[in-house]
Amino acid sequence: MSGINPVISGVGLWTPEHAISNEELVESYNAFAEKFNAEHADAIAAGVLEAKPTSSAEFIEKASGIKSRFVYIKDGILDPDRMTPSIPLRAEDELSDQAEISLTAARKAMAAAN
Repeated sequence: MSGINPVISGVGLWTPEHAISNEELVESYNAFAEKFNAEHADAIAAGVLEAKPTSSAEFIEKASGIKSRFVYIKDGILDPDRMTPSIPLRAEDELSDQAEISLTAARKAMAAAN
């Protein structure tokens, strides 16, 4: 061996500033499900499509143990017409979202390692 003894001397963690509770998520999802079911009522009645079930915060917690979740960008996630985050595109010469997150965690790891 070369005599090098690697050591993990610091770690860094990036946690998003935004969170979504089960209650918020269920309110949006149920609105989405009700809208989908209304828009597709004929196909659902004909057996061509399955109705989207509604949910509850209690069900999510019981099934997964999750009470809330951190999210990178909250915009769009709770919109029943979207149900996905609206992450703005960055220019090719800009730092990517993933690189920005990684650098934040790396800086914390370096500070912890002194």
